[in-house]
Amino acid sequence: MQKINRKQSEVVSDDLVPKKSILKNKFVKTAILSLVASITVISISLASSQFSEGTTIRDVGFIFGIMVGIVPFTLHQLKEVQRRDSIDRNMPVFLLGLLSSVQSGANIIRAIELTADRNLGSLTPELKNLRANLSWGIPIEDAFENFAKRTGTKVARRVTTLLEMAIKIGGDIGENLDMIQKHVSEMQNIEKSRKSALSPYTYTIYISFFVFLAVSVLLVSSFFTEIVKVQDSLIAKGGAKGTMFSSLADMNVKAMQSALFNMAIIEALFGGLAAGKIGAGSYVAGTKHVVIMVIAAVIAFNII
Repeated sequence: MQKINRKQSEVVSDDLVPKKSILKNKFVKTAILSLVASITVISISLASSQFSEGTTIRDVGFIFGIMVGIVPFTLHQLKEVQRRDSIDRNMPVFLLGLLSSVQSGANIIRAIELTADRNLGSLTPELKNLRANLSWGIPIEDAFENFAKRTGTKVARRVTTLLEMAIKIGGDIGENLDMIQKHVSEMQNIEKSRKSALSPYTYTIYISFFVFLAVSVLLVSSFFTEIVKVQDSLIAKGGAKGTMFSSLADMNVKAMQSALFNMAIIEALFGGLAAGKIGAGSYVAGTKHVVIMVIAAVIAFNII
């Protein structure tokens, strides 16, 4: 019987390989297409900048070239974050379903099979896969391990560990499930409280960035413009030596404008990553904030 279970386990494991392989191929294709698109945009911008005296086309093209390579991975990450959030959000409901089935007289295996038919968002496909593994005779420890790996969340990993311990210890499984469900619900309440407490700091990052952007735009559109007018006036009069405006004659306005633009991009980069870490607990999740801030900076310096 053990040999049969081992053989069936290998069959189920092999059945899972194509899905992982497909996901891997999609990731590689996305990476290649993003890299090609990014190089293309940067090359076009470099070629176009040769016909312009300024460096605006080159800088903007370089930035958008990088963004073309980042955006697909950002969208993929957002989709993955939504999937994991759905799994964690429905985990207490899954435990309540287990508890209800156990209290009705079903054993833990039957309770999992019944709960897999419920609509639990992104958790439902993983529960159906868990049910399939158990129906093939895979040991429950291995089935739970596959479940934890496929879900990919800390909450799911903790729940499977607690379920394994509850099954091994024995006793009143209903009481154990009730304790696990309350523990997971408390964890999620703490996480919600953390996000609520830290969300104002995310807004603070956006406010500080747009304040810097507004000040920079005012400097470029008002102060620097007046400096250019003074320089043109001095040139028309034949020079600036001996006047109180002589220090303005050698001021490189374009270099200062470029420095402000670069500073805005740097603030968008680090501010966006910090907002992702504060809000979602991950620097990768901050790429969406980086994209928003960079687009705002480009619009502010080149359109407004």
